Amino acid sequence: MSDIPGKHHSLDPAILECLSDVMDPELGLSVVNLGLVYQALRTPDAVEVALTLTTRACPLGEMIVEEVRERLSHRFQDASRIDVRLVWEPIWKPDFITTGGQDLLGRIRRKIV
Repeated sequence: MSDIPGKHHSLDPAILECLSDVMDPELGLSVVNLGLVYQALRTPDAVEVALTLTTRACPLGEMIVEEVRERLSHRFQDASRIDVRLVWEPIWKPDFITTGGQDLLGRIRRKIV
């Protein structure tokens, strides 16, 4: 897999769409809306994804990574290789949340209040 020179180096829209239902169970937002997907590439024979978590201490991190692998394998059955890598650089921060994610968080907060 390619090195990640910076956040959001390459994000294939079909991969992001595939991962849009993979939820962070604690925050109730998808890994896409949280800005956790740093790289999403398709080559003729592979799908490569690099993602992070909101914190290294996330108790459900392995479950999230496995769900990403499963969804990619199901959606891109013609890929001979599905490579999902957990990365920690750059460190995730709330500024990475997409505009759509911020809108959803606003709706969640309004429901709670």
